[in-house]
Amino acid sequence: MSKEEILKALADAVITGNDDDAVKYAQKALDTGIDPQEAIIGGLAKGMAVMGDKYERGEVFVPHLMIASSALYEGMDVLTPHIKKDESTRSVTGVIGTIEGDVHDIGKNLVKTMLAAAGFTMIDLGNDVPLERFIEAAKENKADLISVSALMTTTMTGMDKISEMLLENGFRDSLIFLVGGAPVSPQYAESVGADGTAKDASAAVVLAKELTSKLGPVDERWSEAKLSVTKTKYKDAVLKKKAAASTAGNVGLETAKKIIDEYNKVGTKQTSKMSHKDRVFAALFDKKVDRLPVYPLACGITRKFVPCTYKEFATTPEKFASSAAAAVKYLDVDTYVGLTDLSIMSTDIGADVIMPDEDTPSAIHLKDYEDIEIPEVKKGTRIHSHIQAAKLATEKLHKEELNAPFVGFHEGPLLTLTQAMGADRVLHDMNADPATVHKALDKITGFVNEVSTAFFDEGAADAICVDNLWSNNIIMSADQYWEFDGKYVYDRQLPVFKKYNAPYVIHNCADAVHFDIQIRKFGTSLYSYA
Repeated sequence: MSKEEILKALADAVITGNDDDAVKYAQKALDTGIDPQEAIIGGLAKGMAVMGDKYERGEVFVPHLMIASSALYEGMDVLTPHIKKDESTRSVTGVIGTIEGDVHDIGKNLVKTMLAAAGFTMIDLGNDVPLERFIEAAKENKADLISVSALMTTTMTGMDKISEMLLENGFRDSLIFLVGGAPVSPQYAESVGADGTAKDASAAVVLAKELTSKLGPVDERWSEAKLSVTKTKYKDAVLKKKAAASTAGNVGLETAKKIIDEYNKVGTKQTSKMSHKDRVFAALFDKKVDRLPVYPLACGITRKFVPCTYKEFATTPEKFASSAAAAVKYLDVDTYVGLTDLSIMSTDIGADVIMPDEDTPSAIHLKDYEDIEIPEVKKGTRIHSHIQAAKLATEKLHKEELNAPFVGFHEGPLLTLTQAMGADRVLHDMNADPATVHKALDKITGFVNEVSTAFFDEGAADAICVDNLWSNNIIMSADQYWEFDGKYVYDRQLPVFKKYNAPYVIHNCADAVHFDIQIRKFGTSLYSYA
């Protein structure tokens, strides 16, 4: 084979997601004397660029990119060890990860893959990354770039702390600092001192290339002399940030105390014409209301009114129920959505969990689909405690002085599976091994339905909100969504809701809904996104 034919074969291996061909032609490139860097850029990366363009045009979706990136990395594993080490010509080195407390990593992984395909050397720290680890990894690798991702507003605040740590250690002028994720706006990026953010993975590559091209020589930027000068340069800025943080104290707790004090002094400032319950159900059936109802989903912050730790909020029914009642009383919200545990139903089916005192819990992924264990919903299990917490909250909110409805919350089939196995793996296997994915979903759907049934039988909620995270026309096509989630919901979950004459309520982490399936076909009553 000619050089051109080998490079084309490498590109085709990525486009078709053929791991074996990627390895085969990477080795052939080495055997015929093709420079490994050229094989990566002119072969593998070209294939990934084609897939990136197709993704931009809506011709392929995230599962296709997962398959392509698998072939990309298989080929790179063969070629990378043979690249000549030369600091003067080294590739741009980036550190990337999802911030502490946040387990969402689909967007981060896409950015990492696209940057790697563009020739960047990416050090992936994974998800739920401690803030100081970004700083350590930057120094260890003399990074040109740090990219920090967050999907939740509760975790994105750590970006400001990373910015402060870069200043304090003298690293700020040595690298480019990018932030990203659904809640991150250009204005927020600027406010935390980042160099920028991008709307998607492709735009992130363009921005990273542009900004890193302006950096000086790596050894000069990371010399002890330079770091010392930079540390001195930003000394005042660091002191001001620390002083502001010290003055602020525990903002959530202090704010809760102020609200309670104000309530105790003046009570409710304005008399509502409708009760919370009347307002919610009138709005649900498109009837006239005295004001727009307020339905909060990010409920963990309300623990500050009790007060209690996040761990207590997520695991102790009385603490959770008290937080729900306090939210209605002090914040005048019209209903409370019972999100206690940030999508860790995966722990009910065999995954381990990390449960910090003051941070959101996260699951440790299972190694194999066969490790999935379907439990009974009974006393002594985590899911039973979750339902009992909802039942207690419902009782508190139904009292005359509050008279507000409570909405229970649990995960849908595909989300539960991706939390247990890891989103990357499941989205990859949807194409590579669909039979195994369907077998797992079949088991999990039965468990999810048992959870819904227990909620209804216990009278634990006025309605249930189901988190269908991957119901998103950016992540997967309508056909894929229907095959791997929609059909399970429509054929097996919706009949449970119809049996109890209950509205079907959906939560999603994006507003890019598969409308014809999720709204029209499901007959969804309420749709929430964040």
